[in-house]
Amino acid sequence: MNLPGRTHSAQPSPVTGVSPGVGPGAALAAGPGALAGAPAMVRAEGVCKSFGHLQVLQGIDLEVRRGEVAVLLGPSGSGKSTFLRCINHLEKIDAGRLAVDGEPVGYVERDGRLHELREKEVAARRTEIGMVFQRFNLFAHQTALENVVEAPIQVKRTPRKVAEHRARQLLDRVGLADKATSYPSQLSGGQQQRVAIARALAMDPKLMLFDEPTSALDPELVGEVLDVMRDLAGDGMTMVVVTHEIGFAREVADLVAFMDGGVVVETGSPQEVLGSPRHERTRSFLSKVL
Repeated sequence: MNLPGRTHSAQPSPVTGVSPGVGPGAALAAGPGALAGAPAMVRAEGVCKSFGHLQVLQGIDLEVRRGEVAVLLGPSGSGKSTFLRCINHLEKIDAGRLAVDGEPVGYVERDGRLHELREKEVAARRTEIGMVFQRFNLFAHQTALENVVEAPIQVKRTPRKVAEHRARQLLDRVGLADKATSYPSQLSGGQQQRVAIARALAMDPKLMLFDEPTSALDPELVGEVLDVMRDLAGDGMTMVVVTHEIGFAREVADLVAFMDGGVVVETGSPQEVLGSPRHERTRSFLSKVL
């Protein structure tokens, strides 16, 4: 749903001084659901990102409120994964504004100007954002339990006994209490992805990002990962999910955003975007995946 009066003015970015492009996503889009009064957890205004001469993001405007589940849909190459990586400051934006929980991503505001954070400071903020990738990226030489406790012990300096107790709770939550001593090679793809989710949750993030978390799984293993994500959504975790699982989007999402060509073409509730899309490009895409 586009908020009236929140059109992008195309003023020079306070980050780079570059004027972001204005495209179909130029009006700031926000979720339409019951969380309408909640503050923004993710707020993007005119976000642009290029790799050499290839402009991947051409002015992304999107707002995800605290407690919402936002699903990003779109064809390959539309910029969905790049946008997630910008939220987590794995990529630096070239223009626009991007904030998580009111704090500029990768920057701090002083005296009305944005100053780039040092890498150590960026890493500290990144611990507040959990990210689950297509590939599980588990440490092959560590058990499931060791994979989950690694970051809390090494990054947050959590005492080992405390970290292990929390890790066992999380493995139980994702249905893997009996796999704590198993190595990744002894687990199915779905089990490995659930360990990856537990590992991200071990840092107590305020935001979870999922980049096509089921795309590398055999079809019969997809459901067990989506069930964990449904559980997180039910507990009120703010989530931004890149996926082609339309059923999950229809059932769980508060906000669906369709992206194409580096812009947000259309946003709204699942009923609006999936049931009655306004744009021909959205209708064309859905006709191929539904």
